[in-house]
Amino acid sequence: MFSQYMRNRNRIFDPFESGRNIFLQLVIRFYSFRCHFIVIPLVIIYAAVHLGLAIHYFGQCPMQPMIPIYMIVHAAVHLGLIVFALIGVIVVQCIYSFHETIGIVLLVLVLVLHTILGIFSFAWLIAGSVWIFGAKADGVQGSNPDITSTYCQSHLYKAAFTLLIINYIAHGLFAIAIIAICVWGMNRKVNRSRMGMNMMNYGV
Repeated sequence: MFSQYMRNRNRIFDPFESGRNIFLQLVIRFYSFRCHFIVIPLVIIYAAVHLGLAIHYFGQCPMQPMIPIYMIVHAAVHLGLIVFALIGVIVVQCIYSFHETIGIVLLVLVLVLHTILGIFSFAWLIAGSVWIFGAKADGVQGSNPDITSTYCQSHLYKAAFTLLIINYIAHGLFAIAIIAICVWGMNRKVNRSRMGMNMMNYGV
């Protein structure tokens, strides 16, 4: 029992084990990253701050009423992504070690939900870009609330604009990380295949 547990446990830290599905290996490796324990608290704080600002200044952007709604939905979506990331980490670190089949099913389910929410997050980012950059192009101002055609509360708009830029950077870094993981995994798979071929050629 203990030896089986140790063999399963080792798969978490070395997911590129021969004969295993490459896609599953990449998923396990993604949810095994320890950086989740740094990123998750930061994202929670980040989302909570913007959620608080959007609720506090809700209705104070007559020029583009969708801006505070964008911030609220954005915060909710990212909190949802954090929940799925936490579930993925727990599955990889705990459940998968003892019940591989159940762990795989849960990982696939979490990944599907994570992906759907991630796609929505990117689509919502595009929509937010239209509203926020559109307001800037139309001469948004936060000094005179009587001119409702161009008024948007200053703190609210600045927070939304900052959120938008950080969101683009975060999506870019995430895409780079995913590509790097895939390339590294494929290279390791190729190297292992070559090693196996060399061993066969030498009669090992």
